[in-house]
Amino acid sequence: MNLSSLREQIDRIDTELLMLFEQRMQIVRDVAQYKKEQHLPIFHPERENQIIERVAEKSPKELANCSKVLFTTLMELSKIQQKRQIAELGPVVKQIQEVLAQPEAAGSSCPKIACQGTEGAYSHIAASTLFPDGDVTFYREFEDVFEAVQRGDVACGLLPVDNSNAGSVAPVYSLMKKYDFFINHGIKVKVEHCLAAKSGTRLERVKKVYSHEQALRQCSGWFERHPDKQPCEYPNTAMAARFVRDSSEPAAAISSVLAAERYGLEILERGIQNTEENYTRFMCISKQMQLHKDADMVSIAVAIPNQPNSLYRLLTVFAAAGVDMTKIESKPIGNKNFDVIFYIDLVGNLRNPEVLALISHLESEYDAFKFLGNYKEIDG
Repeated sequence: MNLSSLREQIDRIDTELLMLFEQRMQIVRDVAQYKKEQHLPIFHPERENQIIERVAEKSPKELANCSKVLFTTLMELSKIQQKRQIAELGPVVKQIQEVLAQPEAAGSSCPKIACQGTEGAYSHIAASTLFPDGDVTFYREFEDVFEAVQRGDVACGLLPVDNSNAGSVAPVYSLMKKYDFFINHGIKVKVEHCLAAKSGTRLERVKKVYSHEQALRQCSGWFERHPDKQPCEYPNTAMAARFVRDSSEPAAAISSVLAAERYGLEILERGIQNTEENYTRFMCISKQMQLHKDADMVSIAVAIPNQPNSLYRLLTVFAAAGVDMTKIESKPIGNKNFDVIFYIDLVGNLRNPEVLALISHLESEYDAFKFLGNYKEIDG
């Protein structure tokens, strides 16, 4: 016996498995039709558990867990097929269909935009890139931006969500659980930090360096090379530059070059971030759902219970749909069961029936499901 003959045996078995899988899925479709006619639920947890336990008992001990995984996947695929066949559309998908049926508004005008920080902030740069003619209003805190959008004071708000080096902007994700909104645009901005101080300030005299906590983390290497400098958190990079301008102490700020120039600071060093490839993703949120024809990114949030296989089952849904997930971020809900909410970005457009079917399945499967938007993400 050689490797070729062994592979031939595996190929024959795989062919038989595929035929059996096709037969099983055909019976699943018949079961779905019966359940529809008899008004029966798709998910029968007691039967599912019985099947899993029976499979484990019949399997050799060393294959019991693998057998459980195999049959759990089979049953998840069966439920996906049944839901596609008989599940009724939920309110989220109905709203999506209504928006898709409407003519798309021309252009991407946005008369009033909310940004956290002040002039020269990276949010300001992102807003100016997306909406060159927009009227920007600045707010001190991230939550102020969410509230301005919710009240209708502005048409949309720009918020950072994650950085390629420092990771997620945790305060923004925490606020995403609290407010209702839709993401209608996305933009990646290249971040180049500079160290700036009042004109004539020598670096050796600087003891404190102010900036947003993300910017401080993105420049951690610089602080390691300058252990005598104390990093001090400030709400925003541009606000830090303005603070340094008005400060009586010989302090410095980490900010954009635009902010340093805007507040008349002298740039002591450029490009002090840990890596040249430093990007921050921003989301543009509003109260109204917009679905642009060139949208290429879908964002959702879904809460799952802290139970065995919960995450595996969720990921199986995405694998079966054949979509590419670009981000999955977990945040605790804050209950006694330690349940979590997942924020997920995936590539796709809701005009694709497969993507819309995926959203429909998630809405029907999970009570705590939130559609956040389908939008185009551009490079700033």
